[in-house]
Amino acid sequence: MPRPHYLVIIVLYNKFPKDSSSIRSLADIPEQQRAAIRCIVWDNSSHKPPVPQLEFLSTMLRGIKYDYRHNKGANIPLSRLYNQSIRELAEEEYLVLLDDDSAFGPDLFAKYSQAIVEHPDMDLFLPIVHCDGKIVSPARMWWFKGSYLRHVTPGVMNCKHITAINSGMVISGQYLKKRFEGYDEDIRFYFTDNDFMSRYAASHQTLYVVDYHMKHTLDFYSRGENFTTKKKRFLELRRSFLRLMKRKGPLAYSLTVVYLFVYSIKFAIQQRDIRYIFLS
Repeated sequence: MPRPHYLVIIVLYNKFPKDSSSIRSLADIPEQQRAAIRCIVWDNSSHKPPVPQLEFLSTMLRGIKYDYRHNKGANIPLSRLYNQSIRELAEEEYLVLLDDDSAFGPDLFAKYSQAIVEHPDMDLFLPIVHCDGKIVSPARMWWFKGSYLRHVTPGVMNCKHITAINSGMVISGQYLKKRFEGYDEDIRFYFTDNDFMSRYAASHQTLYVVDYHMKHTLDFYSRGENFTTKKKRFLELRRSFLRLMKRKGPLAYSLTVVYLFVYSIKFAIQQRDIRYIFLS
């Protein structure tokens, strides 16, 4: 099998390229591996970064064929960006999804390539992702309730009831171009990863866990955000979750409605703000 080639997708949001740990990590990839990597940097930031920042990006990604795209202040949904990226993906390439705040070492793509060469028929490869000392991906997902796995063994994994976060996913172009029906664009930001994993498990029995550990942050809310901003995020999360569960049937949907109401009470207590209970 020839050396795998990759299309890396990084989505920025109100962050300069130099402040993205994902871009800084990509900049540390050995030069001999860079020819096999293309990269699209989608920038959902309110303002385009100054010229020195873009020059710095060019320096960091020297040797990687990259395309920086500022979305003119629009916070375009991840599902739309991913679908557009798939349209630009070659069948022989592998799509690599990265948020702007993941951290990995220079050997990441060597590990990916080794796994792909050893398992060329596999369509999905996942790293082991940690946050605050816990393994957060892959994880278990039963209907509407997710839970972390205490231990993850690298290698072939049964994908039934398994979910994962977007960042670090490696997906074959053969699957995405020929069999994947595309991301549901009504699931805009939150649960795009769960949406993908649900669709993947419907047509596959296994995925491959790469023997590689990377770090990621999972802060749902940033410090200092006001109620209006938190409310917008909360409602978007709830709307996307219900959209995802509706596909699983009326019982799953109804149980999710109850679950989210209980969650809103807990969140209101945590935030010391009763308004979260009555959001609609």
